[in-house]
Amino acid sequence: MDSARSAYLFLSLLQARTGSSLISRLGDLPPEEVPRMSAEQLSRAVKMTDRAMGIFDKLRREFDPDRVEKELSEAGVGLLTPVDAGYPERLIGMVDLPPALFVRGSLPGGPAVALVGSRKASVTGLGSARRLGRALAERGACVVSGLALGIDAAAHEGALAGGGTTVGVLGCGIDVVYPRSNRGLFSRVEGSGSIISEYYLGEAPLAWRFPARNRVIAGLSETLVVVEAPEKSGALITARHALEAGRDVWAVPGPLGVAECRGSNRLLADGAGVVWDLDAFLDEVLPEAAGPYPGPQGGGANAALPEGLPENEARVLAALGFEATPVDVVAGNSGLEVRELLSAVSMLELKGYVGRDAAGTLVRKPVD
Repeated sequence: MDSARSAYLFLSLLQARTGSSLISRLGDLPPEEVPRMSAEQLSRAVKMTDRAMGIFDKLRREFDPDRVEKELSEAGVGLLTPVDAGYPERLIGMVDLPPALFVRGSLPGGPAVALVGSRKASVTGLGSARRLGRALAERGACVVSGLALGIDAAAHEGALAGGGTTVGVLGCGIDVVYPRSNRGLFSRVEGSGSIISEYYLGEAPLAWRFPARNRVIAGLSETLVVVEAPEKSGALITARHALEAGRDVWAVPGPLGVAECRGSNRLLADGAGVVWDLDAFLDEVLPEAAGPYPGPQGGGANAALPEGLPENEARVLAALGFEATPVDVVAGNSGLEVRELLSAVSMLELKGYVGRDAAGTLVRKPVD
């Protein structure tokens, strides 16, 4: 392994163990000089804590780039550093670019759009993420997200349903599946695109690593969309990184007064682009692929009722908006008795037209 590539790998392992990258603080010091320096020499050039100096000194003594590369090869994991031809060009120039990326699958080219949001998303938010992911994939864009629960998973699923490519960015070791419930999704994402991480084999999903990985999600994409997020959310950290990197930031508007949407609505108040119409959004961010989205509902929130529904089911669906609505409100809007209402709701859930959020309230689900 050549010296520059080896040095970036060294910096990557150091970052994973200290939680602090030296890349943005090296100044004119070439990265390949770092592994050759003593802790005292480096601390004179770059301010480091005593703990970080100790970790650096130990890693410098133990570092064997050829052994690391062999371990990666045996695990089926690729390595990309800023001096490699395959390193994503969009990350070059970032203030704190990842010194190394560990990759499973193949990094796709072409336009890329990041979809992010809450892990505890509403049925409406999940539906929006799936529809956006699918529509973007069908227009030829790669969908980037974080393979977490909620909006992330829905975005990847939408891209897969659209037959497109998608990239999952991890906040843990490249071989660590977190959350475990997404194991099947991990495999599908790797098969249609790639899974990438800054973190070497076996690195645990520590809390600080997820805000750090958000800058990679932002950096890999030309456009970022926050689908649904509360005021304190990792998605808003991703949006900040995107703005700092000069990316376009959009948000999906949420209902007034709903805490889970206050963060994404705040982005809109601060000037983010409004995803109010699917076709208009796609035409704006993917102008070369302009044309109507082929989904049968065309992106409208007031889409016509599916044909062939029994009368009671049609009345329930007509009475139900895409925002979470209590059962008693739906009953009042539909004019049905509770027994008739619950029977119709059960059938609509089976058919995929209606869902329930965490509180058990009803919501109409967008159907592709």
